[in-house]
Amino acid sequence: MTLQTCTPMQTVPGTEGRTFTIRPGHIDAVAVELFTEGQCHALARALADATGWPMAVVARQDCGFATEACYEEEDIAPDLCECQLRHVVAVSPSGQYVDITGVYVPDPLENYLIVPMSDRIWRHVTTSPFWRAPALQVARTFVAPVLASVA
Repeated sequence: MTLQTCTPMQTVPGTEGRTFTIRPGHIDAVAVELFTEGQCHALARALADATGWPMAVVARQDCGFATEACYEEEDIAPDLCECQLRHVVAVSPSGQYVDITGVYVPDPLENYLIVPMSDRIWRHVTTSPFWRAPALQVARTFVAPVLASVA
């Protein structure tokens, strides 16, 4: 008889003060919600680190109802303000956007911008109070399953 070891569950911060308890490396509904609701940047960074692929930010065309919240001195890239940022993805060599769901396709009705990740945007995302600190250790456990899903 052999003993099977279980991967211990981990609790990871998501958006708006929420936490998610997940099994590292196991893609299920909770992992999908975590990596689309607060830790997409961690997974994109883990994918980029493992593959050498670049990252990109999915951003709204404008801030919508919160345009007064963006001022020129707050731009984190030319014509890109905090309130426009929506999602971070890795970009495969074929140009596909990759996230926890596999190949990510932005909603064409939303008319999103895809902005290449820069050092300045990355610093902003990892230090802004509106984003969570990237849970890279946990995100790295999802690299192999995500890559297998897009292979």
